[in-house]
Amino acid sequence: MTAPAITTVSLLEAFSEIAAAMTENRSMLSRVDCIDGDGDHGETMARVFCGVETHLATLEPDEATPAELFDIVAESLMTFDAASARLYASAFRRAGTATMHKKALTAADFAKAFKEMAAGIASHGKVGSETRNIADIWQVAAAAYAEAAANNDDTAARLAAALEAAEDGIETNAMIHGADATFVNGRRPPDAGALSALLMIRALRDSFR
Repeated sequence: MTAPAITTVSLLEAFSEIAAAMTENRSMLSRVDCIDGDGDHGETMARVFCGVETHLATLEPDEATPAELFDIVAESLMTFDAASARLYASAFRRAGTATMHKKALTAADFAKAFKEMAAGIASHGKVGSETRNIADIWQVAAAAYAEAAANNDDTAARLAAALEAAEDGIETNAMIHGADATFVNGRRPPDAGALSALLMIRALRDSFR
């Protein structure tokens, strides 16, 4: 059976899911960020993606292609003075380029977009640090997504495989119990950016189910 097409409406719903995930988990993300960062990652991600959602609310879905939506998201992200916003602006700009002139995205089209999103983040982020960060998570997820694509044409199933691979080795209980859970048995806490990247991939998976 052919997987359903991903339309502009589908993507609008996905970005709403992302905004909700960042808002729901902003306190946890900021607590984790207090360990090695400024302690504002959660508030930043919630503000950024709620801003994106507000911007997209003015869009007429019938008048915009998925690529144009990705470009609008990228432009919106560039209005925020935050490193994570700039990373994701690069990601969605490249996703837009990969899907130009498509009125709706097939599973193969979205696979290209997902690959380019990871490449955009890698081009501006730092891969291979001691603690896995945004760029590391997206590189692992993209590799797993590509592998899953060889055997399954369902976008949600591919995203589930990408999420599972990206979560491997990361204390995701922090998403439920907060930053304190990461200190069990002296384990090093996860990077807040890595956790928000997982939340984004999870939101995409849930949206496309």
